[in-house]
Amino acid sequence: MSRLTVALTGDCMATRGAPITADPAARALRDLLRGADFAFTNLETVPGAGRGHPVHNAAGGGGLIADAGILDGLADAGFTVLGCANNHALDMGVEGLLGTIDQLTARGVPFAGIGADLTAARRPVYVDRPGGSLALIACSATFLPGQEAAPPSPDLPGRPGVNPLRHTATLDVTAAQMKVLHEIDAQSGLRARRAEARTLLGIDPALPGPGRYTLYGARFRVADAPGMTTACDPGDLDGIERWVAEARSRADLVLVSVHAHEPGPTPEDPGEYLREFAHRVIDAGAAMVAGHGPHFLRGIELYRGRPIFYSLGNIVSQIELADRIPAEDYANVPGMRQLTPGRYFAELSGHGRRLFAPHRRYWRSLVPVLTFEDGCLAEARLHPVDLGFGEPVHRRGRPRLAGPVEAKEILTDVADLAAAYGTRVRLTPTGTGELVLPSPRPPDDTA
Repeated sequence: MSRLTVALTGDCMATRGAPITADPAARALRDLLRGADFAFTNLETVPGAGRGHPVHNAAGGGGLIADAGILDGLADAGFTVLGCANNHALDMGVEGLLGTIDQLTARGVPFAGIGADLTAARRPVYVDRPGGSLALIACSATFLPGQEAAPPSPDLPGRPGVNPLRHTATLDVTAAQMKVLHEIDAQSGLRARRAEARTLLGIDPALPGPGRYTLYGARFRVADAPGMTTACDPGDLDGIERWVAEARSRADLVLVSVHAHEPGPTPEDPGEYLREFAHRVIDAGAAMVAGHGPHFLRGIELYRGRPIFYSLGNIVSQIELADRIPAEDYANVPGMRQLTPGRYFAELSGHGRRLFAPHRRYWRSLVPVLTFEDGCLAEARLHPVDLGFGEPVHRRGRPRLAGPVEAKEILTDVADLAAAYGTRVRLTPTGTGELVLPSPRPPDDTA
């Protein structure tokens, strides 16, 4: 019988060294990661400022750029395989992304989710251990236009970038509300300004079909009741699914990593497209799905006996310790004259009164350690993690196993979030949690 363990974590925003401190609880976390056959994290930092140029980040204050030495610290912490598909992968542009690839390749670090073209970004990376193999496929639903990898044409090379999971949002409106939208379009002059487009295209681009309307950058659809839903881009979904099926035939376990900030009806709910995606990749052969992006924990679903973590929060968060700030980000702080990284982040966060600093849930996380026997999930142990809420900026953001009180609070929250998917979390006397698993099914069962 083959037995493999996989430790999963969320976003790793390391900008300084030594992510594992001398705290015994931090060293215990490192032992946990090192003890797994595979330990995964999402690298949300550009490791090296020697290549590329800063790109404009629509969110502002978002450049995550650090010395390449952070990679050595992550290896020492026990991480053995990295996902790199996220909205910060191109903070230093295409050249910075290619520099990330070079840094990881030179160190022999397995990674997935970015590449010199779409095929390179989509394809899995395979990691072999004496007991078996893991394939990782990583993708991102959150990125700026043009940051998605593209295939070559007969005439030009492909575009370096992230493995994209594009999606659409549709607003459902009643027939009466749709009528009002038509009236606004006509009376505001928007329709008149599309005259040239109608001449060239032969159709009005705002009217893609009966009962549908595209206006103000949003898609509207006539329905019985108002609402909103999201759906995966079919081409991206099919493309990723194809590689998952390929990986399943070539590795014992397939891990799919997905970076997705977009919420559903509440911040704790993932966008509807994300659940559609997770189910499809498991149907194609994935053994587990690790989500991240919103920087706090979301629910856990067991689909066909295989775990989906809709967000694992952060494992390292040193955004405010970044010391390479683009000029456009400095400019977002009005009246700032003495341009230093520390003052910039202090002003941006209102000296700890806004953004992430005052929110406890941002500084709590979870490390699931999954045990698979012959490809079937046999155990899922949940380890609560504390990132130092309320500590000084230079100390918080480095992980340690949570103490008893904090651990119980984290696991209670996780149990409530998981219950929405019919998943039960059992708290144990040791301060960890366990997923209550159904009877195991063969990993290649597609019935």
